[in-house]
Amino acid sequence: MVRKALGILAASAALVFAIAVSLRGQSAAWSHGLLWGAPGGLICAASAVGIALWAERRGLAIKQALAAVVVGMLFRMSFLAGWTLIAVLGARAHAVAFLAGFGGVYLVGQILEVWLLTRLRIRQDGRSDAPQPS
Repeated sequence: MVRKALGILAASAALVFAIAVSLRGQSAAWSHGLLWGAPGGLICAASAVGIALWAERRGLAIKQALAAVVVGMLFRMSFLAGWTLIAVLGARAHAVAFLAGFGGVYLVGQILEVWLLTRLRIRQDGRSDAPQPS
């Protein structure tokens, strides 16, 4: 499961990087923005997937897992604010291209996080329906 989730995440990041490299000759501004956005999206997506996998491995209840996700979301949003300022104001990356690069990777991470948390919920529901020994 871990390999599958991280493989999907790596494939989405590689796709955005490939698009950025292919745009280098046509639109340097878009290429530059994508190249700044994709690493930030990858860091945030890896955080989202990592928290969901950690909650699953620790056997947390779904409410505990959601609390961990919220704390992780606070980290991701503060990181996004800082990374955006550095990329757009500091490195002069194209803002829309930055968002496209960031979002292209981060949305995949969010989908994987929801998928992993849903699996956790299904497993826990399955355990609670099983007959308990006396």
